[in-house]
Amino acid sequence: MTHLTHYQEITLLPEPDISSYFIWSKLFTQLHIALADVKNSHSINSIGVAFPDYYFDQKNGKSSKLGNKLRIFAPSQEDLTKLNLNKWLDRLIDYVHIKPIKNVPSNIKGYVSVHRYRFKPIEVQAQSLAKKLNISLDDAMATVAKRTPEKAVPYVRLTSETNKAPYLLKVLQQPADEPKSGLFNAYGMNGMRDNVTVPLW
Repeated sequence: MTHLTHYQEITLLPEPDISSYFIWSKLFTQLHIALADVKNSHSINSIGVAFPDYYFDQKNGKSSKLGNKLRIFAPSQEDLTKLNLNKWLDRLIDYVHIKPIKNVPSNIKGYVSVHRYRFKPIEVQAQSLAKKLNISLDDAMATVAKRTPEKAVPYVRLTSETNKAPYLLKVLQQPADEPKSGLFNAYGMNGMRDNVTVPLW
């Protein structure tokens, strides 16, 4: 089992004239590029992220937040050295504080899985179900309407590097009963089906 033994912590610095949403956007744009680069250059895709101050308001989503900290985990100090956050975040030095690489403490509170949250629109779900079960679209809509609605999770606004289209990186961070090792995507997260964990304290 691969343990995430090392981490770096990034803190967003308060700026009276600049919103934390803007800084998160710039930070994740660069982190996404850095994670893609370290995967392509060194075949490293075991680096994951966590939001220590994350809060998801289950009832209405109005007070959901990412917080102002990001932790980046890896199975070794060498992996984080290769990621080289200081290089990639150099332009954000006035907006973020990057701590040096440290060992994950032994007194952690538990584990979380962090997901890039994606939700299929109800209409798309209904069309898939109608086709799969060979039922009418109305019957499929009635079934789909009973499913869990979309969660109003916190998000980061990003722009696609390929087609320049804006999109939301929606983040669902949830507690895990036990640690699970594995690989992460180029955001340092799970998809919706995986549950690879990172430590939380």
